[in-house]
Amino acid sequence: MKFESPYRVYGNLAVSERQRVAGSEIETVSGDIAIFALGWESRCVAIDQHLRLDMKHILLLDFSLKQEADPAIEANRTRLKEAAKAWGVEITEVALEPSIDYRRNINVLQLTISEIARKHGSYHGAIRRMFVECSTMPRVYIQWLIAHAFIDGAIHALDFGYAEGTYPSGGGSTSFSHAVERYDTVPLLQGSGGIGEEKVLLVGIGGDADMFYGLIDVFSPERLAVLVPRSNTNTQIDALLDQQVAKVRQMYRLEDGEIMDVPAFSLGSHLDALKTHSMTASRRAVISVFVGGPKVQAIASAVFACADKRVQVKVRVPKAYPRTEVGPAGGYRLYRIVDLTSPACSLLDTW
Repeated sequence: MKFESPYRVYGNLAVSERQRVAGSEIETVSGDIAIFALGWESRCVAIDQHLRLDMKHILLLDFSLKQEADPAIEANRTRLKEAAKAWGVEITEVALEPSIDYRRNINVLQLTISEIARKHGSYHGAIRRMFVECSTMPRVYIQWLIAHAFIDGAIHALDFGYAEGTYPSGGGSTSFSHAVERYDTVPLLQGSGGIGEEKVLLVGIGGDADMFYGLIDVFSPERLAVLVPRSNTNTQIDALLDQQVAKVRQMYRLEDGEIMDVPAFSLGSHLDALKTHSMTASRRAVISVFVGGPKVQAIASAVFACADKRVQVKVRVPKAYPRTEVGPAGGYRLYRIVDLTSPACSLLDTW
């Protein structure tokens, strides 16, 4: 699959993106392996309306969902297995702990990916290209996969697929609310360049802005900036964002330049916004990034941290995830990240 938009470079990583429209011809994405996160949202299986995967293996992550016997989850499991069979790709289920136990799960994932790489890696036993369907994948796993790829050097290029969602009407902020148990730093994305001369906090908000207020109390930043994802496709979400922006502006007395509207699903726009706010920070600053909106924010925060050693990526660990049905809205996004220092992928035409 060719990406029509030009690549943009952040540190050693080149990124590109494109949007697929519902009803357009199904395209093929090639690579060594693909990873899916099993969930209850129907957009979990929207991929087969847009893409065909030409892979050697698929890993399906089951975050202790099998014992729940949820009809929606089991329907998605069946449909993903049927899609893999139609594509002619072997699929393996990976039994994990509940998704909030992410440190234990990451250890299992690291070992599993390493074993798969030895069998199916196309670059001297390493994974040259991986596809990640991230529509229903918790953000911390997206962020860790990017760090594992480009900091550990385990994967040379990543494609992310993301189905835009439609949310139930009338749910209000409760549709997005997560009771926060604690805040952690994403493994491998702790930052190493800052010594605390200045504390900067960059926040990408989503449907539930309340979840980052505790982080502000813990971090006590000298500077705060807020990125607001705007798509103009869901009036309910737009109304929630407007309420949250007004609340944040009042609570922290933020100026116009400290609140930035960003196209909701644009990777380049999120990266440019993060870069803009970091450029005025000192070389010894500690820059923390926390995101709670569209999954592209998670991708952008991890790429940003890989490119700037001052950056640490924060994640909230919820007590539980609310069971909200999110259906496919029709649009499907693809984000590509390539390690320019890798001899496997340094020439973009060799993808």
